Amino acid sequence: MTLAETFDQLDWATIASYVELKQEEHLHLDFKTLKNAELTSGDDRRNIARCISGFANSSGGIIIWGIDARKNSDGIDCATAIVELRKPAILVSRLNALSGDATSPIIDGLRHKPIDNSTSGGGVVATLVPETDGGPYMALLGEQRYYKRSGDSFYQMEHFDLEDMFGRRQKPNLEIIIERLKVENGLEDYSILVSNNGRAVARHAGFLMTLQNVEIKYVNGAGLNNLSHINAGRSVVGWNNAIGVIHPNGIRVNLGSIGVSRIAPEKRIRAEVTLYCEGARVVKTAIEIEPLV
Repeated sequence: MTLAETFDQLDWATIASYVELKQEEHLHLDFKTLKNAELTSGDDRRNIARCISGFANSSGGIIIWGIDARKNSDGIDCATAIVELRKPAILVSRLNALSGDATSPIIDGLRHKPIDNSTSGGGVVATLVPETDGGPYMALLGEQRYYKRSGDSFYQMEHFDLEDMFGRRQKPNLEIIIERLKVENGLEDYSILVSNNGRAVARHAGFLMTLQNVEIKYVNGAGLNNLSHINAGRSVVGWNNAIGVIHPNGIRVNLGSIGVSRIAPEKRIRAEVTLYCEGARVVKTAIEIEPLV
């Protein structure tokens, strides 16, 4: 599960389980308390900037504002109590207002959401700091320093860390898109597209797509192939491009189309995609297509 998916699924039951199970902080999860939801404390604002900078300069993470973390018997910080905010929505409003001022440069994709306790009327707030290809990100709001995440803590970055990040190579970021073209006599025709939303040219790109609840009838497109016969009969489509490149302009490139018949018409089609290219991490994602009726 990706960080964004984990963030989207956070609810009060999850927050309560963190304390009940003594959830440990780790590379992508941090617990913090605040003096108040209005963020009138300078210490709170500096802490926010440190956390956002630290996760952005590492590999992203989720911060829960309203959970007290203390060291357990092994010396590892873990959730010990919920310190509810009386008005979580106010904190979200303050965080949204501060997001553009917390770091330099501004972090795209930074998100905040309230998680309400329906019983008490209070709650906590979660912040998602996405992994980025940019940076380094300086913590502002009175800090003026660079931070990184290591283990379950944030540390001020050393000079060699900054030198490495300033020279870090920019990366491509590919996205797969599936669009329905037409439906005729039970045959569904879909266009397969890809876009590069990163900052570098994508070379030697490709993907493997496993489709559930369909039978593949045809595949059209250069480099687009029906690979079901070498995948134990599973409906699998593959694509690779060993020669061309995909430029980082966000423009969608049409790779071709596939025709499928749905095995259970009342159920969704699920496409599980493994997407790759030179110089970038392998990305696994899932796309669901709703029933026709």
